[in-house]
Amino acid sequence: MNEAFEKLKSALKKLPGMGGKGAERAAVHLALENREDAKNLAAAITSALGRITPCPLCGGLSEDGAPCPICQNSSRSENSICVVERASDIEAIEKSGAWRGKYHVLGGKLSPLKKIGAEKLNMAALSNRIGGGEIEEIMLALSNDIEGRATCLYIQDHIVGRREIRLTRIGFGLPSGSQLGYADAETIKSALDSRKPF
Repeated sequence: MNEAFEKLKSALKKLPGMGGKGAERAAVHLALENREDAKNLAAAITSALGRITPCPLCGGLSEDGAPCPICQNSSRSENSICVVERASDIEAIEKSGAWRGKYHVLGGKLSPLKKIGAEKLNMAALSNRIGGGEIEEIMLALSNDIEGRATCLYIQDHIVGRREIRLTRIGFGLPSGSQLGYADAETIKSALDSRKPF
């Protein structure tokens, strides 16, 4: 057994959406069939790790600690925040073209079974963002499962509370248990357009 190859395959298998067979094919491609791709990939990963940082305002993807392009965009509504689980969800919503507000990345969702409580999520920053009184709407774009619903209820009770903020949740179009990042742009647009009070 080739130890170096197995380590490469094991590392690739940890990537989202990569199964055992896919990891093996990718490992063979990188190690034997196109070493130039492997070198370029290694350089891109090294560069990304050195520069990509969470946006200090929303938690989305940014570079070198600066606010992300969406947070810097003055044409975006400052009064509306779309709450998502992961930074990758922002890209999925942006492709739909249906949201013109800002974003807030939680970094996951509440999950007692996985020992993920509110203190492990970006809840305090969300509370701080809406504490100034300028926020008029928070749209919850969390996955349509038990953990997503529990997270929405927590935000409703503990973050928004009695504040005069319109709290909505994306509506129809996303099947139960689905994740936002895997839905197509039209489905997401439909879900955003049909958001309803939460």
